[in-house]
Amino acid sequence: MIENATIVGDVGGTNVRLALAHKNSKGHIDLSHIGVRPVEQFRSLELALADWLKDVDGRPKSGVFALAGVTGADEVRFTNSDWVVSASKVKAEFGMDNVMLVNDFAAQAMAVPATPSNELIMVNKAEAKEGAPIVVLGPGTGLGMAGLLRVENGWKVLPTEGGHQAFAPRSDIEREILSVLSRAFEAVSYEHVLSGPGLLRIYKCLGAIRNELTPFETPPEVGEAAANLTSPLAVEAAKTLALILATFCGNAILGMGAQGGCVIAGGVAEQLSQFIMTNDFIERLRNVGPMTNYVRDTPVYRNNDKYAALKGAAMFAQ
Repeated sequence: MIENATIVGDVGGTNVRLALAHKNSKGHIDLSHIGVRPVEQFRSLELALADWLKDVDGRPKSGVFALAGVTGADEVRFTNSDWVVSASKVKAEFGMDNVMLVNDFAAQAMAVPATPSNELIMVNKAEAKEGAPIVVLGPGTGLGMAGLLRVENGWKVLPTEGGHQAFAPRSDIEREILSVLSRAFEAVSYEHVLSGPGLLRIYKCLGAIRNELTPFETPPEVGEAAANLTSPLAVEAAKTLALILATFCGNAILGMGAQGGCVIAGGVAEQLSQFIMTNDFIERLRNVGPMTNYVRDTPVYRNNDKYAALKGAAMFAQ
């Protein structure tokens, strides 16, 4: 059984999630032996994988790893960690027959058709246009984005680096945040503000703009304080991030013609979901001038399945 399974990995800048994937009798993906390893505790994917395999009997012969970086070559360098992953090196070190590297949001996109409807939480209620592209995006350690298109034999993923588009503020406070960040970055992208580190940057910028103390020094601290409503400045940072995310979603729908829907994924969106499920988010999302009706009539969901990227990686294996 183990030998017939596929090792799947969701390799981000903060954590690497690993599991064995099996196709069940109904053709759906089942995951087992799910484990999480912090990236900072390991110098490479190989070391994290070897540590996880201690709890697995046997050695599967294939693996698919979803990576937070540009894929398409044997070697992938990350934009938000110092890891370098080589398919041929992993294959040789663990005696595998096949190793595939895919973009993490390509995996998130591939997971959407297999995601149970109760895991897709409706944010903007509308009817999907049959045959139209779907866009999948979301903040985590970075900001990912991919397209999904129905084709004759299934689904085709369109990987992108849309998270690195230039940040376009829509309010006075966002313009002030951009002004502050422009002193540190020559080109301020959406990823600089729509990500875990981005939440911390917004929090620090607001502190500088408001002349308030900013005692939190890590993204999890800001996120936890915002989610628990224990820090007004952290809450304002979370609300600001959510509105910027709404703008990004609207831009992505327009840019990709994604009237099939927009799916928000990523750990930051999960932690700050209470700030996304609001009328303010929907109003910002829809308010795109002449194309308001276009975005208003596109369904937007939040994917509540934290293992979606693992299942999407398994779909690539099929």
